[in-house]
Formats: sequence, structure tokens, C-alpha cells
Amino acid sequence: MSQHSQHHAWDPGSGWSTISASKTLSFTIWFTGLPGTGKTTLAQLVKKVIVTRGYKVEIIDTQTLSYWLKHELHIEEEVREDQSHFPGYDAFITYICSLLARNGIITLAVSVSPHQIARLHAREQLQHFIEVYVHCPPSCRYKRLQQYDLSPAIPEQLYEAPVDAELNIDTSLELPERSALRIISHIEQSGYIAPLWEELNTVDEEISTIMARLQSLGYLD
Repeated sequence: MSQHSQHHAWDPGSGWSTISASKTLSFTIWFTGLPGTGKTTLAQLVKKVIVTRGYKVEIIDTQTLSYWLKHELHIEEEVREDQSHFPGYDAFITYICSLLARNGIITLAVSVSPHQIARLHAREQLQHFIEVYVHCPPSCRYKRLQQYDLSPAIPEQLYEAPVDAELNIDTSLELPERSALRIISHIEQSGYIAPLWEELNTVDEEISTIMARLQSLGYLD
């Protein structure tokens, strides 16, 4: 992975704006997969765990971003179809993730990201990048889409599955909580966040020290 300095540039080849992330402890988890595979559910569960440990976390969702751009800023009012799976949205989310990383904020990006080139662009621009490929059998995916009255948004055959994702999760094989724990375990082992057991050990040591001190002063039997 290439090193980046903090500057803003324009890549004439791809037409994408590039902005580099600073060397902080922040990182980006990029959830990619077809609609209905469970990306948003996993991102929300992972965020809850990380936030409880004192980290700053934001979820950036392409569908939410698409809705906000069209209905709040009135951009592309004449276009009714969901365009959140287009490469331009992934490039925009990459830019947002870079800005958040420069301010020490962990980002959970939720995007179909059907194009390998868009995900590669994100990986190159974000210094600490974790790709999570979320998938499940078509029957399971369609059942979830019908349950929440969602549209497929993109033909399955157009999706380019990752070949080098850090994590590959089939959400039909286990509960969402179990999948979320797998992600947490990965970022712990990668050194992005402190393992919970280390934090508990530190607290236990502090409590033991305080109790020993109180006992020596006669406050405890």
C-alpha cells in the first residue's frame, strides 16, 4: 500500500478527486456486497461495539447519501432510479472517509461497490483499509429484500466479487452478532483497536492496586 501525504489532487485518468489520509490510528472498514446481504446490519453492530470502547465512529451509507443528495440538495431530481451503486458514489465516499480519517474518526463505509476498480481506488487512497465482502445465497437475499420492500438495485451478474478482501462473510451461515464479532476480532488482531481483555486486565490491575493500598491503611480487613 502506497504512502500518502496530505494534499488534494485530481486524477485526469479516472476523473476522480483524490485526497490522502493522515497517518493516524483511524481506519476504514468497507462493507461491499449486493443489496440484501446484510451490510448495514453488520456495520451497525460493529459500530456499537467500537463506540462502547471509546472510539469515534461514523457510518457512511451510499443509499443514504444518494437519498440525501436528491431529496435534500435536490440534485438529479429528474433521475428516479437508485444510482448509489455507480463508481462516482464510491469515489465520493472514499473522499469522505479520507476527511474523517484525517480527524481520527473510524469510518464504516456501506456500499454495494459492484466495480473492482472503485474498491481498488478506495484501497489506494485510504491508508488503513479493511474490505469486508458480505454475501449470501440468492434465495436468502431476495427474501430479505422482500421483507423490507427493497429493490435489487443492480443485476447480480454485474457485481464483481472481491478476490482479496480481508474478510469474507456469508451471512446465511451465522447470526449477525457472530459475524460482527469476527470483524471485531480481525481489527483487534490487526492492531487497530485494543482487545477488550487487555482493557479489562488494566482495570483489574488498577483495582487490585487501590484495594492493596486501602488495606495497608487499615480501611479494609
